[in-house]
Amino acid sequence: MSSPSTLNVTAITAANGSSVFECWALNPGFNHSNQPGTAGASSLQLGDLANASYSILPARFNAGMHGAPNVQWVVFLSGLAHVTLPNATDEAWIPGGRNGVLFAADVPSVSKYGHQTEYPSGDETLALQIPTADGKVPDHVVVHAGPCETKIQMQRRSLNELD
Repeated sequence: MSSPSTLNVTAITAANGSSVFECWALNPGFNHSNQPGTAGASSLQLGDLANASYSILPARFNAGMHGAPNVQWVVFLSGLAHVTLPNATDEAWIPGGRNGVLFAADVPSVSKYGHQTEYPSGDETLALQIPTADGKVPDHVVVHAGPCETKIQMQRRSLNELD
């Protein structure tokens, strides 16, 4: 089996003051790691990061309407997140685990209303929130408008397959 060349991730960004979903392919893609403990494995850098927090969200928790508190990675380790936009035009289901990566950049300075997040699972949802240094957005290619389809995210396709 060949190594993946990029990671596809759902991003919440903003256009004309409103939050929108995009499916991104990250640049640069995966490289072979030389770092002890992962040498020979595929590795992709997420950019310069500021800090991190670990959240335990109760079962069936409603986080309400909000903008991202920071330009940040959100990694759902378990559970399920259901993210909707206030204009009800789109939604994203983000399962915890392998495909549980989301990039949130709809901070209040660019999005008037933000997004709604609910955690409908009967179990706790565990999440890492990892702001980027200086609010920097990682280099990426927009695959398409809207959230990544699970099959696209799972494939971690190469950039030349996205055209």
